[in-house]
Amino acid sequence: MILALFVVEVVLAFAVMAAILLQTGYSAGISGAFGGGSQQAYGGKKRGVDELLERISLVVAILLAINTLLLARLWR
Repeated sequence: MILALFVVEVVLAFAVMAAILLQTGYSAGISGAFGGGSQQAYGGKKRGVDELLERISLVVAILLAINTLLLARLWR
């Protein structure tokens, strides 16, 4: 049981990292500091994929927290 939860923990950890890293950044980076950034970087709307990735990262992060608490409870 604990081994299965450890495997789920690792999978969820990588899933939340991937979901966060795949999201589009909102800053224009170094070019935005010198006036070369686009207007979308300063308050543009999110695209459908970004909204989906945001929801996925939230759900997976909650599942990761629940799994971590279960592991802590069963470890004794």
